[in-house]
Amino acid sequence: MASNDLHEHQAVDRTHYSDAIIESRARNKIIVAGPGTGKSFTFKKVLETKSGKNLALTFIKNLANDLREELGELAESHTFHAYCRKLLHRTPVDGIDTDFRYFPKLPLLITSDAQLLNKNYTEKDIENSFQLLSEDDKVIFFIEQSNYYNAVSHNDAVYRVLKYFQSARGDLPVFSQVVVDEYQDFNPLEVAFINELSKTSPILIAGDDDQAIYDFKNASPEHIRQKFNEKDFVKFELPYCSRCTEVIIKAVHNIISKALFIGKLQDRIQKRYICFMPKKERESQENPKIIHACCSVHRPKAPFIAKFIEMEINKIPQFELEHARENGYPCVLIIGPSHYNDQIYKYLKLHFTGIDFKEKKDTAIDIFDGYKILIANKKSNLGWRIILEYADSEYLQATIKTAYENKQALNDVISNKFKHLHLEVVSILEKIRDGSPISKDEQVKVTEFCGKSIEDIQRVFGVDIEDIENGNKTDEENATNAIKITTINGSKGLSADYVFIVGMNKTSNSHRGFPKNSSDPTDNEICQLIVGMTRTRKRCYLVSNRSFGKVYNIDSSVFIKWIDPSLIESITVNAEYFKNHE
Repeated sequence: MASNDLHEHQAVDRTHYSDAIIESRARNKIIVAGPGTGKSFTFKKVLETKSGKNLALTFIKNLANDLREELGELAESHTFHAYCRKLLHRTPVDGIDTDFRYFPKLPLLITSDAQLLNKNYTEKDIENSFQLLSEDDKVIFFIEQSNYYNAVSHNDAVYRVLKYFQSARGDLPVFSQVVVDEYQDFNPLEVAFINELSKTSPILIAGDDDQAIYDFKNASPEHIRQKFNEKDFVKFELPYCSRCTEVIIKAVHNIISKALFIGKLQDRIQKRYICFMPKKERESQENPKIIHACCSVHRPKAPFIAKFIEMEINKIPQFELEHARENGYPCVLIIGPSHYNDQIYKYLKLHFTGIDFKEKKDTAIDIFDGYKILIANKKSNLGWRIILEYADSEYLQATIKTAYENKQALNDVISNKFKHLHLEVVSILEKIRDGSPISKDEQVKVTEFCGKSIEDIQRVFGVDIEDIENGNKTDEENATNAIKITTINGSKGLSADYVFIVGMNKTSNSHRGFPKNSSDPTDNEICQLIVGMTRTRKRCYLVSNRSFGKVYNIDSSVFIKWIDPSLIESITVNAEYFKNHE
């Protein structure tokens, strides 16, 4: 078929698929579609046919922000958890006020409570109990303590809303249309709530079981597969990818075929995945191969992976960098495990500015959060509990045990000396918040107790974590950086012109590679590979290395062998390579 004929055929065919969804009068619909196939565009066209209120839900903040920009006023768009918190603020559930505080680290705090009270619960135990809808003592204890703190976090917010509406004490919100994206990322708790929503509102679900990578939070591709087979849902697909080049699409087919051949991805939903050549022909011709860069070494004194990436970035024309920034996505996306990412960032930050890289997430309780809460309410159980986490361990345990057994507020249990000491810090923080001058002694005290500089305190004051979760970005967050470094899980919802997937090594006794078990990769790892590669708009690099630190003779990942060799250009990156490319 001639190029022009192919373009015309694909354009007409793609319109046929989207029109079938838009024009369908079915109450419940499901779209199974791969990445970059126009789900958001289709959502918009469906919602344009609806009058009244509409709701759009997805799993992660990046995608919720994209939906908000794409859909505008056609629907209120949220992450799943943010929407449940919104409902809680106007729903009279038992135990908490509608002006409760959202505190993401609440599970960490309540797990500490449990251990102080000799209850052998871990944070993961509690998460599993909520996500798997286990009606057990962990859930009961958590709800009891979160009531005490008048606060919620992620899983318990969904659980509270679900149980409230299942009890028929209130009417579920009614919408002209609900659209749900990334359904494969939802766990049993979240699926149960979607099922409740579908009782009162027409629902359109979209997802792809080939992108199911969140098994660590009890998400499962089985949920979308079950929904796909329900008689109440009419099935649709969107097969044309406008993001990835032809070589990426072919490689994904190779990966899926090999996975099925070795008995993986069982019960997978069959779907077509086709490069949309009217948009991607030129970029496909310019980038006909996936680059496998095998680096001879990577260590602090010979950071060959980082140096190679630097050289490739320097080849990118300025107009491409500007085009990506103008369209709100990074030009370069570096994806890999944290021990690689950390070293790559340390090197690249010396050569480029504005790199978007979040180092390991701080999971510790921050005493500054406690002080901020006490500014709003001097008797807050949550505020005092956060500050107590920094107290002497014996005093902490005695205080929590007394408050728990006697059902007393922490403000009534803690000593006057302890209270006065920390309320002095609160008073100084109030002055900083209000722009009032503080003495040198007060500066010393507040920085010592808060663990932050005065400048940091001034900078973070007034930034509400719930506003950020709901998509109200700061100016700094709104700026799109040319380079972003993240893990595979963190890459979900992102795309870039140039994608580097590092750590593509075989596992050995002394080095963990990808997949972890070369002879038996998990479905989750296979899906991770698909997700990572399909972030690519133009060129994809699979980067392996022969040595890392003091570990030598590392082989390349078996996943690279799953891809047809004709689709790969292999290069060896060693000292001679850099010498020849100076």
